Amino acid sequence: MDTSVPSVAERRVHVAPLGHEHDRIVDPLRRHGADVVYLLADEPDRDAARGAVDFEAAAAADPTETRVDVDRLADYQRDVWEAIESFASVRALPVELADVYDVLGVTTTIAARHGAGDPDGDRLFANVSTGPRIAAVGVAMACMIVGARPYSVEPETHRHDLDEAPLTTGVERTVDLPLYPMDAPTADQVAVLGRLHDRAADHLTTDKWNLIEWARGRELAFLREAGESRTAKYRALETHVLGPLLDRGYVELEDVGRSDSVHLTETGRRVYFAFQHKLGGT
Repeated sequence: MDTSVPSVAERRVHVAPLGHEHDRIVDPLRRHGADVVYLLADEPDRDAARGAVDFEAAAAADPTETRVDVDRLADYQRDVWEAIESFASVRALPVELADVYDVLGVTTTIAARHGAGDPDGDRLFANVSTGPRIAAVGVAMACMIVGARPYSVEPETHRHDLDEAPLTTGVERTVDLPLYPMDAPTADQVAVLGRLHDRAADHLTTDKWNLIEWARGRELAFLREAGESRTAKYRALETHVLGPLLDRGYVELEDVGRSDSVHLTETGRRVYFAFQHKLGGT
């Protein structure tokens, strides 16, 4: 793990899935001076959009007001929460840990909240060892996107009766994971995915000109230098938005008369939830 000393104003913010662990969550946080810790508590049936975060509820002093179902937590998971509170600010969030897009979206939203990657932002770290494998993938992908530091924690011993004890005990060492750049959708592309999502929710179709008119009203960047001609606007939409989204399988086109109807795919819907933090509305 990166142990370099942060600046005076810089905080160390950690994200850790609250899985069947104790020491692998708590010990690295204590050793490396965590200031703020987001615990991702599993909530398989949570009533919220993927990636949605209620930061106000997460910071509540009373655990029952955090939207996390504390009755579902094992005693050792509650102990994790209490142990971290002795040296850091704890913010617990309900997350569907088996949904990679929910984990990804929540983690990137946390990163955006703390300005991770910005010169004046906080330093963000994420533990990929303490939840199910799907959660690890979501956290690791989020770190690649926002430039945060993922880390893995190797246990000293293993246990397997999860109803009575954590899966592992002790910490052998903490290992940095490699960072790889990820080609995330642009803010304009996320905005268009959101437009398609909202229109589909209202059972409305959307063609290219509808997207252009909507984008003009919101002054999206891809139209700013497109010129006034209709052809130039179509070209800008194709080049900067629809082309990349089609290539990645996030949208599909349907030939309807003289125009193309644009549809959001299931993958595109999930990507929208994962990256909606780019729109600045969370």
